[in-house]
Amino acid sequence: MSAQTLQRLPLALVAALALFAVGACDIDFNRMYEQDRADPFEPTPHFADGMVMRTPPPGTVARGRPLPPPAIRAGVREGADVARVPVPVSAEMVRRGQNRYDIFCAPCHGVDGAGATQVAEQMPRPPPALVSAPVRDYPAGRVYRAITDGYGLMRSYAVELDIDDRWAVVAYVQALALSREIALDALPPALQTEARSWLP
Repeated sequence: MSAQTLQRLPLALVAALALFAVGACDIDFNRMYEQDRADPFEPTPHFADGMVMRTPPPGTVARGRPLPPPAIRAGVREGADVARVPVPVSAEMVRRGQNRYDIFCAPCHGVDGAGATQVAEQMPRPPPALVSAPVRDYPAGRVYRAITDGYGLMRSYAVELDIDDRWAVVAYVQALALSREIALDALPPALQTEARSWLP
């Protein structure tokens, strides 16, 4: 063997080993087609009930499933704010709205909706009173959009409050405003009697 051949021998051996290594490896170019996954209705040891299929979390919208109409989802109908709450309002809904309002809105707007709180006093621009003009006279959709998108210094609460909770808060704010200005004679007789007992 010549000296030149001996010098090239290590390089040839390295090349041969590299080719052997590449040929010995199982390169899977079809990983997107043959994924490690579980098929529907297949059993699995990963969950206590042994089922692969899981119940979707609350509020999940299936692909291809229609979203609620814009009046409910965005508070807008034909380009204008909806005037009234577009879902059925019940006492339970208003109570839920009060609960959500007390948690997320009352720190700035006050439990009574007047906007006079210690938090509001520290703000460069205090939040508006929700129970007096002009906010009291806003259409329901405008209040809903303020909760959804934020307004002024107020950030969006769309993450914390789902669509139903946002409408519940709107219903409660409207009830709160009505409670401030309703005439005693407009109450049902039983409530009139009870209210008169509180008056001096």
